[in-house]
Amino acid sequence: MEGEISLFFPKVQQVACLSSCWLIPVRHRTRINPPKATKKGRLLLKDQERLKLKEEYKQDPQKMLIETLKKSGIKPCPSFTERAVTITCTGEIFEPYVPPEGDGKAMSLTPEGAKQRLERVKNIGVTQLNQRKIRQFEPEFTASEFAWKAQKIFIDAHNALQDFDKNILHQLATEKAYPEMTKGFRFKTIRWKFLESIEKPRVVHIRTTDMINKGNLYGQVTVRFHSKQTLAIYDRFGRIMLGSEDIPKDVLDYVVFEKHLSGLYGSWRIHGKIIPDWASSLEPVIQTMIMQGQGGETDIAVEDR
Repeated sequence: MEGEISLFFPKVQQVACLSSCWLIPVRHRTRINPPKATKKGRLLLKDQERLKLKEEYKQDPQKMLIETLKKSGIKPCPSFTERAVTITCTGEIFEPYVPPEGDGKAMSLTPEGAKQRLERVKNIGVTQLNQRKIRQFEPEFTASEFAWKAQKIFIDAHNALQDFDKNILHQLATEKAYPEMTKGFRFKTIRWKFLESIEKPRVVHIRTTDMINKGNLYGQVTVRFHSKQTLAIYDRFGRIMLGSEDIPKDVLDYVVFEKHLSGLYGSWRIHGKIIPDWASSLEPVIQTMIMQGQGGETDIAVEDR
């Protein structure tokens, strides 16, 4: 009889029988997994803020990183990259000179070369106009005398480079040209020598520009050098990488010199070098490689690159 009660009356609350200790299970209407809306309604205010913040972190991971660093007592780094700014020189060569095709050779009759020579004639007036602006700050400036002065700066700068004299090199090269000249030469040996001039140095291009404000004037003069030079570069093992100390070569250089004209302590320094598109490619560099030999011995191998 007691077994029949558990079958025919499943929804009756649990009743303790005097004659027996059986318990009647009761089926409730509650759900095991309540809906999401009911879940959020039961959350505390603190939990709701935490979930809201979690959604924001998914959209902006950078915000999560910054707040985590702040909680840890670490000052977050700025999101931008700071760069050093100098006003003693410009950051580029403005209106660079375009060398005529075949310059330094006996003759060049290509249509492209003739077109470049015509453009050179048209730019003579612009060069003279900028030369007058330089004379406002340097009354004794002349193109012919400056060419020989530029050649002396060119030779002294390269001598300081092979001796790796940073103090002299900073005086003869701008902040833009210095890293370009010294890049890759820290553990190498340079042997350079200026032998003679095939043609006298010549000013081919003069330009001036303002930076920051109108009165802050900079001047750039491009000088053409055609000379005989010797160059040899040795690696850290003392093995030749490029060139030769005994074989001179004819070299054609277009070097840009810059000066902060309106600056009180401005001076003419090397600012860069112009390499034309038609120039011949450089010789392959001979690199020394260390290869592991048999029996734990090391062999030196030379590879052309």
